[in-house]
Amino acid sequence: MPTFVLNTNLSRSTIPDVLAEELTAVLSKELGKPKQYIAVHIVPDQILHFAGSSEPCALGSLSSIGKIGNKQNKNYSKVLFDLVNKHLHISPDRMYIVFHDLDAANVGWNSNTFA
Repeated sequence: MPTFVLNTNLSRSTIPDVLAEELTAVLSKELGKPKQYIAVHIVPDQILHFAGSSEPCALGSLSSIGKIGNKQNKNYSKVLFDLVNKHLHISPDRMYIVFHDLDAANVGWNSNTFA
């Protein structure tokens, strides 16, 4: 059930469709979870300023039941920042990613929870 939300001040027209596909594949591999459970939400056209500037920037959020921790997050940071930079040309120093380790009882799916 991992979710990755990427908010950016870039316009929709500058975001290639392949980015969501590649994010899904990378997250599936890195988290060790099937693609059918990965959700990626890219939110363009946001009013975002980073370090007092409206230059291209982004805010990311990765949530997962487990698989979140110090060592893992460093690895996720590397691959996610690299992909965002590759496709959106947003410098890694103009983006944050926040990691959330979710309790299975607090995540609903298919008329139930994961607990």
